[in-house]
Amino acid sequence: MTRIIDDTNWQELVEADQIAGLPPGCLPRQTEVGGIECAAVYAEHVELIPKSQWMDRTREMIANRAFIGDRIQFDSKAHFQNGLGFCWAYSLCQAVEAERERMGIPPELLAPESLAECVNYRNAGYYLDRALEYAAKNGIARRQFVPQYKLNPKDWQAGWKEDRANFVPLEWWDLGGKSVWAETVTLLLNGMGCYVGLDWWSHAVFYDRLVIDGQRLGVHTPNTHGQGQDVNLFGSKAIPSMGSFGIRSVTFSRL
Repeated sequence: MTRIIDDTNWQELVEADQIAGLPPGCLPRQTEVGGIECAAVYAEHVELIPKSQWMDRTREMIANRAFIGDRIQFDSKAHFQNGLGFCWAYSLCQAVEAERERMGIPPELLAPESLAECVNYRNAGYYLDRALEYAAKNGIARRQFVPQYKLNPKDWQAGWKEDRANFVPLEWWDLGGKSVWAETVTLLLNGMGCYVGLDWWSHAVFYDRLVIDGQRLGVHTPNTHGQGQDVNLFGSKAIPSMGSFGIRSVTFSRL
């Protein structure tokens, strides 16, 4: 069942994580907007959709099942962190898998753990901007090469480095040039997905569609913290605060 989280009840999620002992998975943004080598500022290249059109265009896309989240269904077990502070990696893999679907490329299940070098192969949180730069340079290996929850390369299958070269999200949009919320909404309305950091949750998530509750516009995330626990976010809790990024359609992949 989808949980609805807004400015009145957001502490429920934070407290639940604290009780479960889940480590923070998303760290504050380090790179200034426009300073990411593999990312271009979205608002400098794409005309933002006026706020006056957001609700009508969202309703139209919901009716037509036109959001990226309508095209891909994530496996709740495969995308469940299970206590790892790897939301920055799991959400990144969701973003790449969704973009492959949008491009009509055959689906592949990627291994977030193959990004463990970013944190010296420890169970630790990381920065979204640095994670996407690492992925743009090195790629992401498939699950068959890297077992779930295994962070030591000694436990991985030979050939994982060669495999990750086939899955390289080479270019990104940086959605913080003018208004991170307006740019995020525009990207979603253009049928793409967003790799997002939320400071109030210390969590990275993947936004796969916009949702409407009465007169409120919010976002949906197939969350990675709890198995099958997807969430609708409204109010200030939906606005990215530690970076928002979208893979550009020129994502490189040999497979």
